Amino acid sequence: MNIFLYLVVLLTWGTTWYGVSLQVHSDVPTTVSVAWRFLLASSILFAWIIVRGKSLRFPLAYHRNWVVIGLFLFCLNYISVYRGSLYLPSGLVALVFSTITIFTIFNGALFFNKPIVPRTMLGSIIGVTGLTVVFANEFLQLDLSQSFVWGSPILTGLLWSLLATFIASLGMLTSGKIQARKVPLLQSNAYSMLYGACITLILAYSMGNRITFEFSLTYTGSLVFLAISGSVIGFTAYLKLLNNIGADKAAYANVFTPITALTISAFLENYSWTLSNVIGVILIIVGNIVVVYKKSAAK
Repeated sequence: MNIFLYLVVLLTWGTTWYGVSLQVHSDVPTTVSVAWRFLLASSILFAWIIVRGKSLRFPLAYHRNWVVIGLFLFCLNYISVYRGSLYLPSGLVALVFSTITIFTIFNGALFFNKPIVPRTMLGSIIGVTGLTVVFANEFLQLDLSQSFVWGSPILTGLLWSLLATFIASLGMLTSGKIQARKVPLLQSNAYSMLYGACITLILAYSMGNRITFEFSLTYTGSLVFLAISGSVIGFTAYLKLLNNIGADKAAYANVFTPITALTISAFLENYSWTLSNVIGVILIIVGNIVVVYKKSAAK
């Protein structure tokens, strides 16, 4: 059963990155696309909660916490992911995002006074080295006579993806702190997604974005796929896996999803694998495993 859940997580989360790339190349502003995704996902979760007869009434303090989680995890994080996907193949965005384990450790130390042990530092150095190898190869492929490196799409996409990873790690740390109080996960995610979507719509309107929708098969299909597969099925499978084997072992799913995303990029986005790319990806995976394994050993 746990192997099946692992495969579900890898398949759903690994394929959502390509779904994002379909969304960002539509006529709908990226911020608005993020809002539609989580409005749909939260609606599905609320419907499921009602069908199961679970309570939706919680103290005001809970809702304040969910607004914060929504802002980090389902608003600013995804706006940055979608922006990064405008400039990079979906597999590369997923690869950058896999370093969230490293960001979480360091942000935990910076904002939550959690200690950093030598093994974490080693894993971080290995992972950052791998990321450097991958993107050094991408920069070397630029035609320097035609493009100034510091204004290149590759650098822009990398910076947006790193920002998304940083913000997401803050959201996960905040969520973890709140979940320690035994707040129901299903309701927590439903409300957080709803608040994140509403905040995103407000941001979109304040920035002058058109609140619009595209009824093309590509846009609506990818939107439904992202909401159901990535945000509902994938996350539900991950929570079940987490409950079965613990957060430390379940975290390995986050490490290997970029392999699925990069494979899809190779077939659908003409992403070219090179020896240095392979070496970089391996280093990133090894670095993340070292960090995650540390967490397992510390339990």
